[in-house]
Amino acid sequence: MTEKFALPEKKGVVYWPVGTGDSTTLVLKPGSLVMQIDLHHMEKSDDAEEPEWPILDYLVKSLPKRNGRPYLAVFALTHPDKDHVQGFSELLERVDIGELWHTPKIFRDHEEEEEAMCEDAVAFHEEVHRRRKAILANPANVKSGDRLRVIGHDDILKEDKYKGLPDTAKSRPGDIVMLIDGTDLKSHFQAFIHAPFKCDQDESKNNTSLSLNVVLWEGRNYAQFFFFGDREYPTIKRTFETTEGSDNTGYLAWNVMLCSHHCSKKVMYWQDDGDAEEAFKSDIMDFFENYARNGAFIVSSSHSDFTDADGDNPPHKRARRRYEAIVSSGHFLCTHEYPNRTSPQPLVFTVDENGLHFDDRRKKRESTSPLATAIAAARGSDAPPAQKVGFGKNK
Repeated sequence: MTEKFALPEKKGVVYWPVGTGDSTTLVLKPGSLVMQIDLHHMEKSDDAEEPEWPILDYLVKSLPKRNGRPYLAVFALTHPDKDHVQGFSELLERVDIGELWHTPKIFRDHEEEEEAMCEDAVAFHEEVHRRRKAILANPANVKSGDRLRVIGHDDILKEDKYKGLPDTAKSRPGDIVMLIDGTDLKSHFQAFIHAPFKCDQDESKNNTSLSLNVVLWEGRNYAQFFFFGDREYPTIKRTFETTEGSDNTGYLAWNVMLCSHHCSKKVMYWQDDGDAEEAFKSDIMDFFENYARNGAFIVSSSHSDFTDADGDNPPHKRARRRYEAIVSSGHFLCTHEYPNRTSPQPLVFTVDENGLHFDDRRKKRESTSPLATAIAAARGSDAPPAQKVGFGKNK
């Protein structure tokens, strides 16, 4: 893939076509501060005939420069699966990364022999420990390039080699982060931490994923972007139920949602204890729909081979149909279908004083599914939920 591309000159979010894996770039301060959530760089994407984009090459060309080097303010890893961290070791060589965000799972996986980590996850783990040592050596003066943010509860943080981390290097569910590599972005950027919860520490790797609601402000207008990593039905439901019990329900609203685990059906089809088989869980779709802001979009970071076949193979067609039913026609977007399947392009959303914008490059909108049509007719309108979107205090 040899297409020309540059990061937007406004605040915005870019979802890259990198196969079935996650790579999302957030422009927090144009020309200055950029955040990356997950990375999936595949070697074959360097072949001009392949549809996947070589994200590393584009980041190196597009990132702002600091001291003559590409500069990435934050790299946030939702969880250390290969399709979320592949290419990190090369990124570390080619780009200066101010701050790393991660969950305690990166520590625990390395301690448990049965949890084999891919090479890039090991490289991430090693860099985290290098930074941890640098922070502990001089906690009052942590510099860009050494900063960490460990997000979530875990008993492992009580161990001697971790418990000395200062509070500035840790965040918990319910916290609101506005500090990016030492720069205060109040009134411009907020990341509300939804998860992992303390009770998640014994869950599978997917269900310990970092979950964020990111708000980008421009003047009085803003847009919200939801990230769940690879979480499944029980832990996503817990996110909504827990936050509804707090004063932070505004951080459940969303303009753009990256569907969890590349459009996996495990988000809304689940087999509870005592159930004979998996069943559709309408409550989670109600949560999604009730908190969708007007004109909301859902993004599937995946190839376009949606299927209902047996096996662990997201993206799933059944999940897609359920997502399509809660947004307007054409507002479910697959990274390898936009603007078409043969020549996919990054999905770019920008935020300005008028709110969210999506410059739709598709020549012809996809028709909505019959299920989406039926539900839209019954619903009557795409108005946002009748609630005030309020934001909690910074912790």
